[in-house]
Amino acid sequence: MTVEEDYSRQLGFTVELRYEGKARFLSPVLPNSKDFAPTSLPAFFNPASKLSRDIAVLFLKAYFENREITVCEPLAGTGVRSIRFILETNLVNYVLANDISRNAYQLIKINAKLNNVEDRLEASNLDANELLAARGRGRPRFDYVDIDPAGSPAKYMENGFRGCGKNSVLGATATDLSALTGAKPFSCLRKYDSYSVKTPFLKEVSIRILAGFAVRTAARIGLAAEPVFTFLKSYYTRVFVKVSPGIDKAKKLLREIGWISYCPRCLALYVYRTSDTPISICKRCLSTIHPVGPLWLGRLCSEEIIKKMLNYANREHEIYGEAVNLLEQLLEEDTSIIGYYPVNVISSILKVRPVKPNNVIEELREKGYRATSTHLDPSAFKTDAPPEIIKEVFLHLARK
Repeated sequence: MTVEEDYSRQLGFTVELRYEGKARFLSPVLPNSKDFAPTSLPAFFNPASKLSRDIAVLFLKAYFENREITVCEPLAGTGVRSIRFILETNLVNYVLANDISRNAYQLIKINAKLNNVEDRLEASNLDANELLAARGRGRPRFDYVDIDPAGSPAKYMENGFRGCGKNSVLGATATDLSALTGAKPFSCLRKYDSYSVKTPFLKEVSIRILAGFAVRTAARIGLAAEPVFTFLKSYYTRVFVKVSPGIDKAKKLLREIGWISYCPRCLALYVYRTSDTPISICKRCLSTIHPVGPLWLGRLCSEEIIKKMLNYANREHEIYGEAVNLLEQLLEEDTSIIGYYPVNVISSILKVRPVKPNNVIEELREKGYRATSTHLDPSAFKTDAPPEIIKEVFLHLARK
């Protein structure tokens, strides 16, 4: 009898042995269809989230380097993320891997044994919010809390912060991009207390709404949560926030919360802080515009952390090759600039042929403006140049 057959008999559902990073683990047998729902499995597992797990491992190595840490994964599924934290970071001395699913709980214990990490991984079978809310009441908090649900992390965020200790980090994933990118604005309002409308830079809006929600949620319980690394890939967006106690620190970060208004007619982009009142009429062309937010207006990534992550990823390229590509793109991106412009959007407005974004970036830099590419859209560029200059550069390049 094979390992898979033996454990399938014990568990009551069919499992298969898989390998990811330095871990080997059992997961439910996956359907042949590529568009299956991971939530339909006896225990949750999404193979398409490997990059997310790679990035989480690299982030811990970069952020907590040379420091022993404790970790909580309240929605652990098969436990592979937690196991990889132990095997690949050499920093984690204790992980609490929890899942409300009894099947997942059993798999976590089996997978911990398969990887010889039972001494550092504790499996738990509780509701995620119940687990996190109990922290601090005679129970130790964690250096890192990883919230990775199917859908929105919103209902776990406040208790996630309660599970965070001093000078800790919370990582959160959102897969409900239809809400965050403006397709379902009232869904976004319900979950994130933020209003989203469709813009050419809707992917960035989704990141900034999630990051802003994290900042505001932490502030409600007297914590400062500063975004230090964020990205979006295919069906999900992910944020990592540095957590520290202090109402004054929280208030300082709240000054970076505000709104964005974009005019699709003339490309004007307006940014408002919390103390400002968003306008509903574009000052340039008098078109009606709609504010997006509240959301985070500050920098989305720390360049120092990206460089450290990239250094670790390059050392083991066979594991982290996809992460290397993403990190290299992020290193080129100036995330302090708000918004981005896909070239097809501008060409449609100006009624000229599209031009290469790299050529636009080069010419804008020559004129003294900041301009970069973005990992969110290979056909787009980011810049602090005003609409008149963007149009001027674009027309010049289109007529060459």
